[in-house]
Amino acid sequence: MLKYIVFLYFTITILERTIALPTELKNEIYFQGKLYRVDNDNHVLKQIRFAKQCTGNQLGLYVPYNTVKFFWSGFGVADSDKVAAEIAQHVAAKEGKKGVTLEMLLELEENAHIKPCKWTTPVTPECRQFWQDLSCEYATASKGEVRVILGPKVSPTSAWLSTEKGQLEYRRSNGQDLWGFKQYELETVYCRDMAAHQTQIPQTKIEICTRNI
Repeated sequence: MLKYIVFLYFTITILERTIALPTELKNEIYFQGKLYRVDNDNHVLKQIRFAKQCTGNQLGLYVPYNTVKFFWSGFGVADSDKVAAEIAQHVAAKEGKKGVTLEMLLELEENAHIKPCKWTTPVTPECRQFWQDLSCEYATASKGEVRVILGPKVSPTSAWLSTEKGQLEYRRSNGQDLWGFKQYELETVYCRDMAAHQTQIPQTKIEICTRNI
């Protein structure tokens, strides 16, 4: 009888490890039109766990639905927010749509109550936390079409990797109203596709488009 109990115990243990993984150790997420299976040690799962804790809407950010929501990161230049705005407006306009970024939304009357701090180098802990919270809220409040523009200097601690991406992946994996997720490379879209575009920040565009020459 004892031998049978020991055998049954080891059999159940093996089955649990190979077949019936607990829910928290086994997840499937959809991102950029693909299905990803992640486990407990996967970085994506860590992002999802963070996303579950990111409720957003603490600042009352208004995000209009009928726009293409652009996220961006890793540009590595001054006026990066203006570069992102030019790309969002240009790319979306070619398709008859309106593109916005988080910084553009802060200029809306509906968001006049939000008073952003200026990001400096080095940035203060309070200002860093403000932008992290606001980025989280942008990723939480965004619905409809979403796209991302990535430069060559995306930091692991950037808002995109530390907050926004995980939140968007988590929400989409739970069937929320998010779609698109088209990704653009900064130099490709800004220097090649928008080569003839008249920019308001010519020196910044020159810096971006000549740094790899």
